[in-house]
Amino acid sequence: MMNNIKSKNNIYTLMVIVTFIFALKFFESTPFESIFFQLQAVYLAFILLFLIAFVVLMTVNNLAINKVSFYYLILIITIPIYSAYRSHAEFGQPFLYGVLTERGWLLFGTGIWFYYILMTKKVTFATMEASFVFMAWASFIIFSLFILTFDPSQLQNSDEASKFVQMTSSRGLRFKFQNFFISFGAIYYFIKYSMKKNPVDLIFLSLFLIYVLFVIQGRGYMLTLAATFFLYYWLNYSLPKFLLTMLKLVLFVSFALLIIQIIMPEYITQMGNLYSQMFQVLAGGESEDSSANARIFESLIVFDYFNAHNLSIWLGTGKISQQWNDGYESIFGYFYPSDIGILGGVFVYGISGFIALIIIPFIMVIKVLRVSVCKNDIFPLSLKYVLIFVLIGSIQGSFYFDYVTYVIPLFILIAYNKLFKRAVGEDG
Repeated sequence: MMNNIKSKNNIYTLMVIVTFIFALKFFESTPFESIFFQLQAVYLAFILLFLIAFVVLMTVNNLAINKVSFYYLILIITIPIYSAYRSHAEFGQPFLYGVLTERGWLLFGTGIWFYYILMTKKVTFATMEASFVFMAWASFIIFSLFILTFDPSQLQNSDEASKFVQMTSSRGLRFKFQNFFISFGAIYYFIKYSMKKNPVDLIFLSLFLIYVLFVIQGRGYMLTLAATFFLYYWLNYSLPKFLLTMLKLVLFVSFALLIIQIIMPEYITQMGNLYSQMFQVLAGGESEDSSANARIFESLIVFDYFNAHNLSIWLGTGKISQQWNDGYESIFGYFYPSDIGILGGVFVYGISGFIALIIIPFIMVIKVLRVSVCKNDIFPLSLKYVLIFVLIGSIQGSFYFDYVTYVIPLFILIAYNKLFKRAVGEDG
């Protein structure tokens, strides 16, 4: 009997990890990308079948679907159809191309699946936590091995290599790996160390932060992570403890920067230059950073299109498939809506899409955060701050183009809150 239970738990743990891999596109922008995308079609079919079975099961048993799940089920159906209609109306893209290029919205179903298996107790929160931690370390180790074994000469001889790494003048080799579980690892060990003061957790936190500093190197990413840490201290510490912690943190960061300056003086110079250029762009000027300048020109494309087609700002233009006439390249030249965050999302889905995909989900997330009951439980507390991290960085368009990063922790927290209240009610 015990062996059967253990075997069943192992199967669900494996399913959770496989779900993470495909829902968050773990192997995207790696040498395994082509194989991954072929298998992801199978995963999307699985999610579709689950959603159909979920709705049928709830209907047959006369059970109510919770409001959040119902809302995302509506989005899964309407967004691909609406986007396909708008891209056909604006650019003449065949309707089928429009629907297929928006099939990724099925990934909302991943959150509903997590909610279902937690509420039905097919998976425990301990199993979920172990799966998250496993994926954090798998991300750190696998991606680090890619980096350590990568030969830069491959960039000259292989088109495949250029899909997951770029050589830049300011930051050297930049890899495009999935960062969700790196973010979770940094936040998880930050909170764990803050609560337990275990030096091992501090070492683990340092490893993830080193990865952030030297591999990810994203300016917005670093500021968002720092703001998340700051909010944790502000919301959970008394004022005297907060001020003391900030003083210690300033001294620690100063010491760390001094060490980096001694070991890698060019890194401090380069990052300082990149931040100054970022603020220069925010002030309306151009910079030496080609990626920042590209975003300026992409933004101008959007503004020019809105000026020429006033209705598109309200209704959007729909998403163009790369499989149809070379995608946006044939219409605008170099142009990717995801590069310009919320502006790119408004270009694709309009103000109406902004309300449906940003405003309403934002309100839902805030509501879940406000009623969260995970003050002393490290894993759900970490998910809470992962959500805060995503909210702070949402200006970059994550609610449009990287929505799984908030949907998964959102539904897990909803399940946690409900099960906690149910347990308290039973105890009472």
